[in-house]
Amino acid sequence: MNFFTRIFSFHFDRSFSGKSWRQLAWLFGVILIIFSSVYIAYCLSLDSTNAEHPLFQLICLFIDPGSIKDATAANMPQWLAVCVAIIGLILFCGLLISVISNMLERRVERFREGDIVYPMRNHIVIIGFDDMVPTLIQQICDDPKYKKCYILVQSSRPAAEIRSKIHTELDAKDEKRIVILHARRDSIEDLEKLYTTKAMEVFLIGERDEHDHDSLNIECLKKIVDIHKTQKECPLIPFTVLFEYQTTFAAFQITDLSSEWRQYIEFHPFNFYEEWAKKILVNCRYGKGKETIEYPPLDREPITYESKKHIHLVIIGMSRMGVAIGVEAAHLLHFPNFCRDPHCKSTITFIDEMADREMNFFRGRYRHYFEISSTTYYDMSTDTVSKHVIPPSRFQGKDSDFLDVEFEFIKGRAESPVIQQTISKWAESEDELLGIAICLNYPPQSMAMGLYLPDNIYNKNIPVFIRLETSAALLTMLNSKKAEEDVHKYSHVYPFGMLDNCYDIDKNSIHMAQSVNYVYEFYNKHNSLPESLPQEDVLKKLWNQIPVAHQWSNLYNAYSIKLKLRSLNVTQLDHLQLNSHQIDLLAQVEHNRWNLEKLLLGFRKPTPQELAIINKDSQKKREYKNKWFVHADICPYHELSDGSKNYDKCITGGIPVIVRNNK
Repeated sequence: MNFFTRIFSFHFDRSFSGKSWRQLAWLFGVILIIFSSVYIAYCLSLDSTNAEHPLFQLICLFIDPGSIKDATAANMPQWLAVCVAIIGLILFCGLLISVISNMLERRVERFREGDIVYPMRNHIVIIGFDDMVPTLIQQICDDPKYKKCYILVQSSRPAAEIRSKIHTELDAKDEKRIVILHARRDSIEDLEKLYTTKAMEVFLIGERDEHDHDSLNIECLKKIVDIHKTQKECPLIPFTVLFEYQTTFAAFQITDLSSEWRQYIEFHPFNFYEEWAKKILVNCRYGKGKETIEYPPLDREPITYESKKHIHLVIIGMSRMGVAIGVEAAHLLHFPNFCRDPHCKSTITFIDEMADREMNFFRGRYRHYFEISSTTYYDMSTDTVSKHVIPPSRFQGKDSDFLDVEFEFIKGRAESPVIQQTISKWAESEDELLGIAICLNYPPQSMAMGLYLPDNIYNKNIPVFIRLETSAALLTMLNSKKAEEDVHKYSHVYPFGMLDNCYDIDKNSIHMAQSVNYVYEFYNKHNSLPESLPQEDVLKKLWNQIPVAHQWSNLYNAYSIKLKLRSLNVTQLDHLQLNSHQIDLLAQVEHNRWNLEKLLLGFRKPTPQELAIINKDSQKKREYKNKWFVHADICPYHELSDGSKNYDKCITGGIPVIVRNNK
């Protein structure tokens, strides 16, 4: 008896608390059993002379207990009519209404909890949720490209919490486009509910404060590719994937996805710290509308061929943000005056209390750069300042120190008198364009450091970038220009690093990089420059055929174009033309930039023995480059072959057509 009770109770409770159709099935099953029993009892109580339609009378009484008089008038026993009326009252007027009401309440509850799956098409999918997602959604809603498509947000966080955060960013009109699904991104069953094979674009963000965030994102990507494999004629879907750690992000800058994966997804990795470095140094802009912050370029006066000045970027704090800004600056800060005077190098100085340890990590991560370049290390942690010049770890003589960017490391607390005096001395230098980025991990400490630098930093309007995390309101208020004064003490102090708005849907940079790639491919095929660029779909097709390392090379080249033109004093981009002298000069600048790019992405210069092998065998040259990341063209510009120089001139000569098509 206990066994049957347990089995019946278990199945009833599980079914009745599950989907709505199960509740209806149980209800109608009970109604059918009871009605059949009553009908049999009624039939047994009748004789052949009784009513001709007992079933119809019974149904009417079951549905409408008020028809009991009609039933007794048709010779139905009163006791039976009363029983049928009571049962019908309970089942139809009680349970049925309760079940339907419960179904509606349950559906509303499931919608609020994000448990309802909708078949979707041409929608945007955002997998995961953190502080940047509401701003990302706002960008999608504002972008005409996405028109009025639905935005599906999948997260393991409570749907009510997600709605609350989104509500603060969006207006009621845009909120109607949001669909929230409560699910996990490591479950293939949950991922199938996203209909990514029919999506317009997918953003794989991940959840906040995950220990193995990057591994979970890659595992999620793998499962999605497996889903796409099962679909016939699945289109190529753009996937923008967040990597929290710079080491993972850097690996995917040179390591291509498998060719099988690239048949189904268009892969775009990004990193929080790299994105902010790009905002400050490349886009020079944050936010939109009245809340826009314009960041000054580090070359706030053009550094031309004749200029005697160089950029000096000081980064206080070797945090992940500080390292990202330093590396991004090394990709960008290349100028023509180095071609005239090898002493005019851009200098990036890191100041950190643990600079000796952090320097070793940095040198290990970018070991191929330090195989060529010397490093200066200062110990200012005590009253006695010591200076050490660390020579290149592998190359000497003409094979070393030909790069136009140098790194310095200073050990000590930035607030100490000796370092404050050093910063003040840099500000007075006539040959330096100084910029300061404060990248400490503790935002209040960054704020204090940024607002209490030596007075001449503020007097000379030297830009100071202060890393925050939550709100930039205080610094924005201090930075804002007063009506009665265009410049004041903190007018050149800028906030950056806020968590809520790190990613920009920057289609223009991608399009410009695709244009660079097209110019290169066109020259490689026709040995001449194109007069115009093709349609976007042609650019995109060529882009998706090249390795991801080449894509990043084109991106970094595209980032540098505005800075190159500023170094020529070019301000008018309409009808832009470059003469042969300008092309030759910028070709040298481009090669210097390319040297840094390859070294920072993990390529290395070949040894003399390897170079001899490479020069003899073209197949070995490709093997060294593609398999071992050894590139023979990492050398001074004058050592390049004429063929390699022509590629630099080709990319430089193509700048006008690239700019005309990317205004």
